[in-house]
Amino acid sequence: MVELEKLRVGFARFLVLFLWAHVPLVVLVAQGVGRPPVAPALFAAALAGALHLTWLRHGAAPPTRYISAAALMAQPALLLYLLSGHPWQMDMHMYFFAGLALLIGWCDWRVVVVAAGAVALHHLTFNLLLPAAIFPGDAGLERVYLHAGIVVLQTAVLVWLSNKLSSSFSHIGAMRDEILLSNEMLERRVEERTQEARAASVAKSLFLANMSHEIRTPMNAILGFSHLALRTDLTPKQRDYLLKIKSASSALLGLINDILDFSKIEAGKLSLEHAPFSLRASLESVSSIAAVRTLEKGVALRFDIAPDLPATLIGDSLRFNQVLLNLVSNGIKFTEQGEVVVALRVIDRRGADMTIEVLVRDTGIGMSAEQQAKLFQSFSQADSSTTRRFGGTGLGLAISRQLVELMGGHIEVASQPGQGSTFRFTIRMAAGEENALPAFLPPEDLKRLRVLIVDDDAGSQEILREIFATWAIRADCASSAEQAFRMLEQAAARGSIYDLVLMDWKMPGTDGMEAARQIQRRAGQGPVPTVMMVSAYGREEAMLEAEAAGTSAFLVKPVEADMLLDTISSIFIDGRLPAARAQPASAQEALPRVAPEFRGARVLLAEDNEINCEVAVEILTDAGLVVEIARNGRAACDILLSEGARFDAVLMDVQMPEMDGIEATTRIRQHIPADRLPIIAMTAHAYEQERQRCFAAGMNDHVTKPVDPAWLVATLNRWLKPVSSPAAAAPVPQAAAPSPATDLPAALPPFDLDRALVRVNGKRALLRKLIIDFGRNFADAAATLRQQAEDGALDDARRTAHTLKGVAASLEAGEVAAAASALEDALARHDSSGLVALLSGLEAALHPALAASRSLVVEAPPAAAPAAPAHLDYSAVLPALADLREQLQRRSLRARRTLETMEATLGDTPEAAGLRPVAAAMAALDFTGAAALLDELTGQTNALEGVTE
Repeated sequence: MVELEKLRVGFARFLVLFLWAHVPLVVLVAQGVGRPPVAPALFAAALAGALHLTWLRHGAAPPTRYISAAALMAQPALLLYLLSGHPWQMDMHMYFFAGLALLIGWCDWRVVVVAAGAVALHHLTFNLLLPAAIFPGDAGLERVYLHAGIVVLQTAVLVWLSNKLSSSFSHIGAMRDEILLSNEMLERRVEERTQEARAASVAKSLFLANMSHEIRTPMNAILGFSHLALRTDLTPKQRDYLLKIKSASSALLGLINDILDFSKIEAGKLSLEHAPFSLRASLESVSSIAAVRTLEKGVALRFDIAPDLPATLIGDSLRFNQVLLNLVSNGIKFTEQGEVVVALRVIDRRGADMTIEVLVRDTGIGMSAEQQAKLFQSFSQADSSTTRRFGGTGLGLAISRQLVELMGGHIEVASQPGQGSTFRFTIRMAAGEENALPAFLPPEDLKRLRVLIVDDDAGSQEILREIFATWAIRADCASSAEQAFRMLEQAAARGSIYDLVLMDWKMPGTDGMEAARQIQRRAGQGPVPTVMMVSAYGREEAMLEAEAAGTSAFLVKPVEADMLLDTISSIFIDGRLPAARAQPASAQEALPRVAPEFRGARVLLAEDNEINCEVAVEILTDAGLVVEIARNGRAACDILLSEGARFDAVLMDVQMPEMDGIEATTRIRQHIPADRLPIIAMTAHAYEQERQRCFAAGMNDHVTKPVDPAWLVATLNRWLKPVSSPAAAAPVPQAAAPSPATDLPAALPPFDLDRALVRVNGKRALLRKLIIDFGRNFADAAATLRQQAEDGALDDARRTAHTLKGVAASLEAGEVAAAASALEDALARHDSSGLVALLSGLEAALHPALAASRSLVVEAPPAAAPAAPAHLDYSAVLPALADLREQLQRRSLRARRTLETMEATLGDTPEAAGLRPVAAAMAALDFTGAAALLDELTGQTNALEGVTE
């Protein structure tokens, strides 16, 4: 009925205006017929005013309708009276019928009846009292009855029509209400489904993030143990195996992380990098990962690279490798015999931008047209039998297609059953500068080597020759052992002998083993070149046979450039003498370090937790950087906004007291742009939502805790800029052998010591201190969390749980980290229903960790009462004291190393004992307190300083 009410309101407005318009009309009519106009005008105004006042008070309600009926019928009655005796008097009766019809606008039959009654009453009354005011001439009742009959007929029709209109409006109103209700229910269902879809998407993202974290943890252990094992004494075969394990694990870890890309692509959240990378290094990485599978199946893998393709490209090397590795792996998987060929060429070039075409051809089982049609669908393979026979999720090609499209290209396949398949994809990249990447160049002495490459495969020859060409080393090629013998003889005759022969094993005719033996037999005839065996067959018996044949090294194809350079350098250093460089001179050389041009860069570390701070400082200092710290986001803002030009990068914890890392970064970015000062987030959250929050605030990159040293250094290498005037970086200290009283035990459950040592660069004494600090700092953590939960301070409790989770994960206390993570998630959701159980679980997990921490504490013997010293003589370390005071004022963690140097210089003296309170304050990161203690000590030596100066 809403529409009917709107109609009545509008009609009421019209009638008010219509009746007021009768006032000037009555005046004109009165003047026209020679009657006084005042009285008729006042009567017409009274009728209009009555309706107007009723409308203002009641709106379109029934009282207004009835008043309008009487007033509308009174207006023609007034005009009929004014026209008495006028020729138009009879015509004015038509106005009654018109007014009666006009009232149909109310859609109310009662109004029509009221108006008809008013007309009948008017005619009867005036016909008896003033007949001339009704009909001219004879005023018989017959004429009244005739008019009454007409009015009755019209009234009946109008009543019927009014009821029909009212019924129609009621029906329309009911339909409208039903439609609105249906729409409301539909909108509610859509909203519910939307919320369910969003919740499912969030749950999926969190599940993927959690699963990727669970998978990354053992993968990090594999990488860490490989890194540690490579620092030990190894045989060439063991080193080769470990290098391949590390390379494959790194690639696998990247691919595990890329599983999240599928959901990112669906949500449009995946972003591509645009950084220079070496095309050859990318192809070598793909070849190295695929090498084991090719050896197992006896399938050859060849690369055909167009000569006009730049060596350095600008794009996303990880995504390019991911696509290429997926296609190469599929080609090998579906090929029983034959080869897989990867061909790359430029098909369009406009300035530095180019379109690169990549073909991956195999001689495998092929596919039908029906199988090709669904090949790039998610979770789909050629058919179900393929899934059973060859395995796989069917997700790789779907991701590959989406990644290729993101890189500005497209992917397609051409295949015939039994004749193999050819995958073709194009990508848009730019040519990079040749010196955009740091080159691993050999020493100048090695550039004088003459090298002979012996391989029957032209592709393998070309790859090795290009590697040597980048090092400015001349390399000749022979396709067989017989040709190599001739070239060796010709070179000896000219007096320009070859220094190194890279010999393939499996060749037609004389194989590599026999060729190496024949070369060694010529030792008495003149200088004999060094022979290195290069083969795709890395079996142990082959390596032993090669060693017996007199070869100096055995390399497994595909040969990586850095491995080849290390092997050659270990043989040819200092002329022809074997060098000790085959293994690192010390374990410290294997520590992850930033590139030489970045060493000495100054980094601000914003971290509130003492243990996390100490771990990060050790990693960064070992990496060759100068570190200063800020205890929270507000302190970081103050330092950077006042002296930001001193820093080359910022490592920003996200959750800190006073001001978190997100707000701090937002404020910093208002003054310092991202291209001037990179800010890298450090957080225990691995969720994509957390990454996006960091990037939205203006951070450049994101590193998850627990921090992997190599990953952190690699991230810094990506963002640091060459330092024009580097600060003096502290030298990497040689780790002294810990005493039995301060060393770590072989095992300390629940701490995984082997994995934790990877995170602190293998420093056992540091890890022991951190575990002890963990016990001291978190001894009351469970009670604190319980009290915070009881007080309703859920946000404070969440921050406490988050800090505990991060520290426990860094120290590889997995059960504690997991329990703290579960508690943190519940607190973040403000879900207090299961807090009691979660707190109990955390307390149970903490108990053995705290007990293990206490077991490392060595009880010190009771100290004798110290005798008040007459004075303390620090004259031997006055320059170091000045450096220490300045470093404490700048809150630089280099102060700790300066203090350690001073203590070592002073030895077991009262002066060294006097510095212990300073060391304790610095261990708690209380730089202000440490500076005050130092001032108290140095106050006793002012006179000595004056004498010395």
